[in-house]
Amino acid sequence: MRKFLITAAAAAAATGLIAAPALAQRDPAYEAARSSGQVGEKMDGYLGIVGAGNAALQRVVSDINIKRRAVYAEKARAANATLEEYALTAGCLAIARTAPGEKYQAPDGSWQTRTAAPPQRDSRCPA
Repeated sequence: MRKFLITAAAAAAATGLIAAPALAQRDPAYEAARSSGQVGEKMDGYLGIVGAGNAALQRVVSDINIKRRAVYAEKARAANATLEEYALTAGCLAIARTAPGEKYQAPDGSWQTRTAAPPQRDSRCPA
């Protein structure tokens, strides 16, 4: 995979790419799952279930991820990048924006709980 670096202007636009899916994420079931640590941001730019989950939670996560994928595909085409490259960059940004107490996927694939310190960063994330 070629390394996809986002310029400052593109990073500002990429920050907005989470905004559209974030509107859908105001679902009370999503908010409850996020605040209780049942879901977290993954390195690949998608939302993941932490632990077992259930069918209802899987539906919420799948719906959000479908919407994210659509936004990523559109933004990737505009940036002349692959979907995977753009999604990784979006994942880096989403993880950077997690709040203390929220879950995120560390570069080694493990689920971590965000503290007041910055989250662990993947070396492929843009500076």
